[in-house]
Amino acid sequence: MKKNSGKDNIVGIHAVRILLKVRPFDVYEIYLSDINSSKFEEIKNEAKKNSIVIQKISNNKIYEISNVKSHQGVLAIAKKKEEITEKDIPTYLKSRPENNILLILDEVSDPRNLGACLRICDAFNVSAVIIKDHDSVNINETVKKVAAGSAETTPVIRVKNISRVLDMLKKNNYWIYGASDKASKDVNMVKFKTPIALVIGGEASGLRKKTIECCDYTLKITMNGVVESLNMAVATGILVNTIYSKIK
Repeated sequence: MKKNSGKDNIVGIHAVRILLKVRPFDVYEIYLSDINSSKFEEIKNEAKKNSIVIQKISNNKIYEISNVKSHQGVLAIAKKKEEITEKDIPTYLKSRPENNILLILDEVSDPRNLGACLRICDAFNVSAVIIKDHDSVNINETVKKVAAGSAETTPVIRVKNISRVLDMLKKNNYWIYGASDKASKDVNMVKFKTPIALVIGGEASGLRKKTIECCDYTLKITMNGVVESLNMAVATGILVNTIYSKIK
């Protein structure tokens, strides 16, 4: 694990509520636009239980601090989460059930896509999300707001080299499945071997050639309508749901 110095700004009712349940000991203070509003009742109760100070703040100030318009009138200041480093991945994965899925996003630039992917991962108890340290969006306030608390429950592991990580996963008995519109088999036709690492390409160009070469198998979502492709998060939801239903 790698300790992160500094602070996180977390906005959104669900994101702050889950933060208080998962790691209240890391929360420094909470700001609300309306301290008397009943919509913040659970947040106020959790804060009181953990002796966390709540202060009043304007909606404009929350936006100024977080740069998130849909902040829902709540801001938490917390210690940054500890990170799992690349070298710790094998040790971490040994603590996870063998039939769990590991999601790898080979370049993700849209914070809303990453946040939505984290929500999907939380819903299906995906082990972790691996992203590139460069050419990928930072885990910023927008990601955490869209993730609605799942940024606290699903680890995001930043790595320097996706191909190197895929090689390491193979050495740890993982089967690598890459999502590509050039694949010959639909996801529903694939018989999966566990444990699984599912690799999904970036929003603009999909999986890179070098990444595809590292995959054991490729698969696709058959498109039957006039639309040729799906949003990254939508595709992730379909693939993870289909794989999960086949291996559970």
